[in-house]
Amino acid sequence: MKRALLPLLLTLLAATSLIPATAAQARSAPERPAVIFDTDMDFDDAATLAYLAQEHHAGRIDLRAITVTNSGAGLPGRAIRHARCLAERLGLRGVRIADGSGTGPHSFPADLRRLFDRVLTAATPGCAGDESPSAVRAPELIRKLLRDDPATQIIATGPLTNPAAALPYSAARLTTMGGALHVPGNLCCGTPPEFDGTQEFNYWLDPAAARAVLTGSRGTVRMVSLDAANEVPITDPFLDRLAADHGTPAAATVLEIVTHPEVRPLIAQNLLYWWDPLAAMSAVRPGYVEFTYGRVDVALSGPSAGRTFLSPAGGRLRYGTAADRAAFEQRFLDTLNGRP
Repeated sequence: MKRALLPLLLTLLAATSLIPATAAQARSAPERPAVIFDTDMDFDDAATLAYLAQEHHAGRIDLRAITVTNSGAGLPGRAIRHARCLAERLGLRGVRIADGSGTGPHSFPADLRRLFDRVLTAATPGCAGDESPSAVRAPELIRKLLRDDPATQIIATGPLTNPAAALPYSAARLTTMGGALHVPGNLCCGTPPEFDGTQEFNYWLDPAAARAVLTGSRGTVRMVSLDAANEVPITDPFLDRLAADHGTPAAATVLEIVTHPEVRPLIAQNLLYWWDPLAAMSAVRPGYVEFTYGRVDVALSGPSAGRTFLSPAGGRLRYGTAADRAAFEQRFLDTLNGRP
């Protein structure tokens, strides 16, 4: 009888010895960082969402929400429609989507707004799209998600209207595409002539929101300014590579956007860059943007409204100084196509 029980006892001992190790492994396994993507649904915001969707599917991030601002490039109603349609095409089921009603003192050029609306409509064929405002507004959703998980990071690629309305929660762990410190701004294409050209678009659209977020920083905000983003223009050689290598819905979506007949002339004029995908990549995968610390403030009015500058009164943050274009392009292409 004892001999018969011996194999059973050994089996039970082996099984119980595995329990602590398995639990310890589960506890030590790194959790996916939670991300809120705050966007104004410009053409490169859509490309950024395609990139983040692939990082989400690969398990590198947990994309919990897409919050849309109506103070940027996207038309109210149409912007959240594009976010909903792109999320559907990119397989982002269960990701919450909300928009905000806040606006800034300046408006994105109307002709460009309509152009990018046509581009994103063409990139989501067959999607009727719901244009109704979200029941829970974007700042409220941001506050809730950050209360539930303070480690959640915001990646903001438009005006900072929504994060500013969600303060103080949104002052921590935020990566923003905006600003220009040691390079000229990028206002163009129908912006009022009274501005002096020192501003970057996102912060010019809502300078007060940008200043509130940056000066409210506790050292955990990262600003991917034009100083770094100017090094990643959209080029024909990269578009050729993407045209030959777009085997996923994410890659196909980006290709459709940047080869749209109304976008190609803007690329030919050297007006378009991978501003927002670079900012998102810098938050998910370190090493593609070089950062340094500084105190950054934002001009609120006058010809320089929206200009960022170094000042003792500014918020202490990390700002981009350079980017590795070749490495960025390769990682962007690989991620869009689902390659590790």
